[in-house]
Amino acid sequence: MKRTVTVSVFIPAYNEERNIKNIIQQVLDQKQKYWRLKEIIVICDGSSDKTYAEAISIKNRKLRVVQGKSNLGKVARVNQVVKLFKGDLLVQLDADITLKDDSVITNLVKEFRVNPEVKLVGGNSKVFPPKNFFQRSINTSYEVYYRSRARINNGHNVFGCTGAILAMKKDFARRIKLPKELIVEDTFIYFLNKKYGFKFRHAKDAVVYFKMAGNLKDFLRQVFRSHPESLKFMFDKYFGNAVREEYRRPKSFYLKNVMDVLVEQPVNTLTMIAIKLACIPFFPIFSAKYKGKWFTATSTK
Repeated sequence: MKRTVTVSVFIPAYNEERNIKNIIQQVLDQKQKYWRLKEIIVICDGSSDKTYAEAISIKNRKLRVVQGKSNLGKVARVNQVVKLFKGDLLVQLDADITLKDDSVITNLVKEFRVNPEVKLVGGNSKVFPPKNFFQRSINTSYEVYYRSRARINNGHNVFGCTGAILAMKKDFARRIKLPKELIVEDTFIYFLNKKYGFKFRHAKDAVVYFKMAGNLKDFLRQVFRSHPESLKFMFDKYFGNAVREEYRRPKSFYLKNVMDVLVEQPVNTLTMIAIKLACIPFFPIFSAKYKGKWFTATSTK
């Protein structure tokens, strides 16, 4: 893929009145190297705030804002957009993120130029710096995650695929049909791409930032929604052993990453370890109860 490609940007939004204008404007301000912006599709998923009004206040002929009257969830909106976008590539961005610079989309597009078999590219989603003890404790978990991701095939692995920033070629996107009961679409899309025999790339320079949970309740809801243990229980029936094989690592691998962070931040790391250990018995229970609709984590807004 050496030619200039067209890009459709998809932003699913639920009660994002505070940031929706910012993320739209940041997309419009991106430098277009190797690519040309075809459209921005914002789907307001039954928001009860002013998300729709804020979005349509930006006047641009490439911006299309859809007002969904019902809260169907992100999975349903992904299924909707993969059928209607018009670009060569579909870039999916969460509505509550901040793009690091004006080259984020360019850095995504560059990865498709590496190999024509690359159909899916994940960006580099990072948390904003922590502000208190609880967030510093949560941040140790992210630090372990970042180091683990980087040490496995230079980031080109399942940990490099996050729903906050994803890009996919049209021919792959058109084949996506997410199950209604799904709670995490990014990892499912990763394994679907792998099942079809396509390549995945992690664009480490395509950096976006998001807010981490500010309280234990919001954090636990995120853990039970997206932790690998939860995903294994749900994805086995779709992808079989491929899921467990992808996540299988020597215990020494994880221990090294944890120990590196533990040495740097002992108290916060031990706090996070205690929370994670306490969660393990509950993964099968809470994962089975999750639905595909959004939950509002006010501390991350």
